[in-house]
Amino acid sequence: MMVVVMVVMGVLAYQRGFNPFAWILAGGCLGVLVLMFLPSAREAGLDAETRDARRRRGNLFGAGLTAVALTLATAVFVVEIVDILSA
Repeated sequence: MMVVVMVVMGVLAYQRGFNPFAWILAGGCLGVLVLMFLPSAREAGLDAETRDARRRRGNLFGAGLTAVALTLATAVFVVEIVDILSA
């Protein structure tokens, strides 16, 4: 299931003009919601400066959500390991 979510996030990000690798672990449902509300970098009629600004902002949001997701996953992993070792 996790691989499917990763692929979906990457494809959605790519379709909106963002870096799929910045969005690949971007928090599942929360990431999809954020991604859907960000203005697309592939919208017709945008000048290059606006397109680049949207792409940078979108990639920054995606990378931030990915960092939060990885941090939370690592924290849960560490807590579980400590729990197992203390038992």
